[in-house]
Amino acid sequence: MGEFIVQPTEDYKGIWVIAELSESGCLLDISLEALTAAKSLGESLHQEISAILLSATNQDTSQAEETLCQYGAQQVFSLKHDMLAQYQAEVYAYAISDLVGVKLPNIILAGSTSTSRDYLPRVAARTHGGFAPDSIALEVNAQGELEVTRPTYGENLWAKVVFPKNRPQIVTVRAKAFAKGEADKSRPVNSETLIPPLSPELPHTKLIQVVQGESKTGKKLEEAEIIVSGGRGLKGPENFKLVEDLAEALGGAVGASRAVVDAGWRPHSEQVGQTGKTVSPQLYFALGISGAIQHQVGMSSSKIIIAINKDSDAPIFDIANFGIVGDVFEVAPVLTKTIKEQNLAVSV
Repeated sequence: MGEFIVQPTEDYKGIWVIAELSESGCLLDISLEALTAAKSLGESLHQEISAILLSATNQDTSQAEETLCQYGAQQVFSLKHDMLAQYQAEVYAYAISDLVGVKLPNIILAGSTSTSRDYLPRVAARTHGGFAPDSIALEVNAQGELEVTRPTYGENLWAKVVFPKNRPQIVTVRAKAFAKGEADKSRPVNSETLIPPLSPELPHTKLIQVVQGESKTGKKLEEAEIIVSGGRGLKGPENFKLVEDLAEALGGAVGASRAVVDAGWRPHSEQVGQTGKTVSPQLYFALGISGAIQHQVGMSSSKIIIAINKDSDAPIFDIANFGIVGDVFEVAPVLTKTIKEQNLAVSV
């Protein structure tokens, strides 16, 4: 890998969406949400939309390529190499940076995931591009420049970010910030397989083991439309069954406050907040959570927030759309029972 040569700004054309695959080889919804954002920008800037896939040499990605085209990609570049079989930040960064040097994209979008937050800053550094993480809105301003809106200062302020001199413009988009579009099955598949010039001699970390977090509901926290979170008000890990039962009744995912995770009641993968995950579901239940600003940072953009807490002065009520002042041990079981009996989860 040689030194990246920066080209004049006007030479960079097109919009990329780097699509992410699950362990089973399925596209993540957040990648299709990023395609929605790309389509809107493509219409405003009159630029072509391409999707980028990274996978092992022998991995069948035909279904993912077809889906990406159905959701708006005009072409798919499928990067295949044995070194891409498992995620490694440096290897991903090398592969994408090399393709950037060849294709010169104007804008690169990706879903805001733990992996994209890891390797895309490296891509920006190698290509001398601009980088804005965790965006919630994208638009083309009056000067014809990409304008990114992203939260800052613990989500107390919205920052407007532009890249007047840096290309490519690299942005990650927050889950649920953009709606997943509708598939057009009549769209033809246009894909090209590329072999990135990767070598085992490239400096990179060595993957020892991958440990998958367990979820009793089978829902990934950052992708869930419904989340039920619990806090110290539950008094002990054995009482988290109240949270699990309500989440199961609603078809949602289980979350937790930092205090609960620090106490060892729940795994860090379920933590919502400043030092955990930022979520934006359609419906967020806070059971026994006081709602300190560190927790609000991770869930305040939820569409509807319902809080249950016996303390009427709990900060969570300041941002809740609906609040129940009461004993969570009395309210939660009744709520779960009612939802099951009246099949209310379907309409949520």
